[in-house]
Amino acid sequence: MQFGVPPLTRGVKWLGAVTLAVSVVAAVLGERAEALLRNVIFVPDLFFHGRVWTPLTYTFLNPDPFSLLFALLGLWLLGAALEQSWGTRRFVWFYFLTGAAGAIATGLLGFASSRIMGHAYFGNWSSLEGLIAAFAVLMPDAQIFLYFLPVQAKWMLPISAGITVLFMLMSQAWWAYLPQLFGLGAGVLFAGGVAPRNFLLRLRVWWIDRRLRRSRLRVVRGADEGPLSGGRGSDKYLH
Repeated sequence: MQFGVPPLTRGVKWLGAVTLAVSVVAAVLGERAEALLRNVIFVPDLFFHGRVWTPLTYTFLNPDPFSLLFALLGLWLLGAALEQSWGTRRFVWFYFLTGAAGAIATGLLGFASSRIMGHAYFGNWSSLEGLIAAFAVLMPDAQIFLYFLPVQAKWMLPISAGITVLFMLMSQAWWAYLPQLFGLGAGVLFAGGVAPRNFLLRLRVWWIDRRLRRSRLRVVRGADEGPLSGGRGSDKYLH
């Protein structure tokens, strides 16, 4: 399966338009956009004090031009293909759920660190990580281009996780990349890669296999037949 350039689908178009508008307005207004930024960015401390909508809005802000460009390209190239397969409603839900899951998981971790609790998070990278995870789980044999190099989608999951961890290790603010890491995990979960039903089924199969390995098989003969009687009795059954 080859990954080509997808069309500009409806969900991608509206998400991209809102992201572009919020980012440009914030950049143009500068300091005057402080009120807008406070209501858009995700700060765990503010989230737990009433700004409960910010896990859904922080993905719309990309103030850096290069960051905005790659954010929109990623949304188009990854999101449009998934939207064609899923439909607009499911795609939009997945996009917001992975972004929100990455933010909320980061916020919960903030109770263990004041640096996380007071950090301002923005950008749609957590949602893009979720889209990468969906590709890896649902279309593992699809071929996509990573910096002009063809790569199978199933390898994008460890590659993306490795790149995120590398940025965390080489950055002085490692906590800034937590939503991306959690967004990747949420993408695997919501795409069905770790479905609870499948997990429980595999756990039960493992438990039954262990029980069978520990059991001892033996031949049970009939009560009226000895070993020299010549009859088959129940020797043909293993118990």
